[in-house]
Amino acid sequence: MSYDIVVIGSGPGGYVAAVRAAQLGAKVAVVEARDIGGTCLNRGCIPTKALVRSAEIYDNVKSSKEYGVSVSGFELDFARVMERKREVVQRLVSGVEKLFDSNGVEVFRGKGSIPRPGVVEVTLNGEGGKKVLETKNIIIATGSGHALPPIPPDDIRLAVSSDDALEFQRPPKSMVIIGGGVLGIEFACIYHSFGTEIDVIKRSPLILPPVDDELSKRLMPVLKRKGIRINTGIYIKGIEALPDGTRRVVADTKDGKEVSFEAETVLIAMGRVPDFGGLDLDGLGIAYSKKGIEVDQYMQTSVPGIYAIGDVVGRFYLAPVASAEGILVVENIMNPKERRPMDYSCVPQCVFSSPEAASVGLTETQAREAGYDIKVSKFPFSANGKAVALGETEGLVKVVADGPTGRILGMHILGPHATDLIHEGALAVKLGAHAKDVAYMIHAHPTLPEAVMEAAHGIEGHPIHLAKIR
Repeated sequence: MSYDIVVIGSGPGGYVAAVRAAQLGAKVAVVEARDIGGTCLNRGCIPTKALVRSAEIYDNVKSSKEYGVSVSGFELDFARVMERKREVVQRLVSGVEKLFDSNGVEVFRGKGSIPRPGVVEVTLNGEGGKKVLETKNIIIATGSGHALPPIPPDDIRLAVSSDDALEFQRPPKSMVIIGGGVLGIEFACIYHSFGTEIDVIKRSPLILPPVDDELSKRLMPVLKRKGIRINTGIYIKGIEALPDGTRRVVADTKDGKEVSFEAETVLIAMGRVPDFGGLDLDGLGIAYSKKGIEVDQYMQTSVPGIYAIGDVVGRFYLAPVASAEGILVVENIMNPKERRPMDYSCVPQCVFSSPEAASVGLTETQAREAGYDIKVSKFPFSANGKAVALGETEGLVKVVADGPTGRILGMHILGPHATDLIHEGALAVKLGAHAKDVAYMIHAHPTLPEAVMEAAHGIEGHPIHLAKIR
């Protein structure tokens, strides 16, 4: 069986690459050992956002009196929450399967290996047996696995993973979350809404390392006011099982003092690490490190004809980046005369916390370190009409611009619908727009994007709807 492209992995990198390649006329096969759609659709982005939505609805009902709506006798039907999550996942997985079918992408369910360049061998699931696929190009899109703390394996077995947290039968009464990155904070907000007592513990002094420091500093007290305890400067030593079935996390503070945290459940949510899918990278001569497979600006590995995309590369653990890399690779394969390099200058970083947080482009710190003479403007949602009407006034829009020219270098948002609003900033960064381009563009009223417009006005002078401090 001969193909133009064989993709190993069907996550948002692999399946998008396969579909785009087929659209361009390639004969394509996908090899998937587990679930079509990969971690994103089955155990990551999609199921967590389904839970986020249920948590939002539940919170809205709890606060409905503030809006003149009295609701009595309501309760959380957690079984239905999980059932809906599964329905959402299945609908989207089925959608990917239909995309494969409609585009003529062949799917082989089994574990893929690469005995030599130009050949992919598939050990088929269930029925057994093997298929040998000959191909001109191979794309490795095997994704990532869970990052784990440096504690004994027996201790780790006393905790649960983010996969497990998507399958709880009921919300835990209390939970210690090890990790204050995107994954840990999202789960903290979800389960706090469902009534779980939450302790977040992490080593570094700030949460959410991908976003601008100021957003992190502003979000921490907001979460604390909600009742989510954020504990920083904590170094995990181990996890113990107590006689009553609860768990104790034993740790040291940064100054060497021993502390402990007890809860019904301990969730390890420290992020992701590359998963090489059992491929013999050494035998193939593919350069890699624990950080991921090494690729050039065209996602080409050290072996001609073999590419790598997505989490396995270890640059960004983000589904849209994997998709963009996949599209780039197949377009370069199919149109080599128009080959283009991968551009990471405009990658939105989104956190579905409560409130949401999002960043794109350079942070204030990065811009200063890069030598820019910058201007920074901020506009609070408390002065935005739509946010006030929504009753969601926490947070702000922050614009970082090059002082002499006004060109927008980065945008950072904490507040309602930040993960949607950030794309106005992403477009500005991508196109090299100036603050005045955004400020002088008429924005509909009353809308949340007006906060972006006002922050852009601040680069040129002063936001219109913000009183000057005398």
